[in-house]
Amino acid sequence: MKNPIFENHRIAVCQQPNYFPWLGYLEQCARAEKLIILDSVQWIRRGLQHRAKIIPHRQNEEGEARPDFQWLTVPTKSHGHRERPLKELILDPDDAWASRHWLTLASVYGKRPLFRSQFEPLLKPWFDHATQFKTLLEATVSSMQLCFEALDIKPKIHMSSDLAEQGVKTERLISLCQSVNADVYYSGLASSSYLDTHAFRDANIRLVWQRWKCSEYDQGRESFRSHLSILDVLANVPIAEIKDWLSIKPWGPFGDLKSCVTQ
Repeated sequence: MKNPIFENHRIAVCQQPNYFPWLGYLEQCARAEKLIILDSVQWIRRGLQHRAKIIPHRQNEEGEARPDFQWLTVPTKSHGHRERPLKELILDPDDAWASRHWLTLASVYGKRPLFRSQFEPLLKPWFDHATQFKTLLEATVSSMQLCFEALDIKPKIHMSSDLAEQGVKTERLISLCQSVNADVYYSGLASSSYLDTHAFRDANIRLVWQRWKCSEYDQGRESFRSHLSILDVLANVPIAEIKDWLSIKPWGPFGDLKSCVTQ
């Protein structure tokens, strides 16, 4: 959905690929005309590129799940991977991670209201064919594209390794935006600790901070846990409702120019 404030602008988002990311990540992608996937950056062992956060198996006597979450992790070959860019990370061919992930998801979410009607038809075919992926980049980007198709998110995807990038942090992001002729950069608030807002202004690129909050929904537990994977959302919330959450509203993301931009 186009925002009238930015209808004559080209909005870019730069993100590392995430394995079935959380909904806030997808909200950024929903705003973007240009999604630049940072495949040329170094892999982060504790990052989200290869991991998805879901609710855990175990429950205590009161029925509340503990710990708060568990990880689904896509395994890569370990030798030398910490020095390689994301695009070069190879999956472990001897690890049946996809079937293991599906069994975990069926166990955790099998009794949720939308498992049979929405979750399983959408996701099981993907896990059944995930053995075709040779690299972490292929698997993560494919998981994101599945979400894009289901939620009608349509950015044009570019790989940073195919663009004229230079420098690090702010300089790199500005060069990537310039490579795709973007004049608006939509960034998560976590980046505010290191991005140079003046450099964006000098480059004639408007910097917009994400101020979006996921709506709470019934997760089948006593307390709501935010920032779980889209997998958790799809088991509990109809796709039509998720799309509504991601739509631009007068009081929501991009609705108030003064509240979301730096300049």
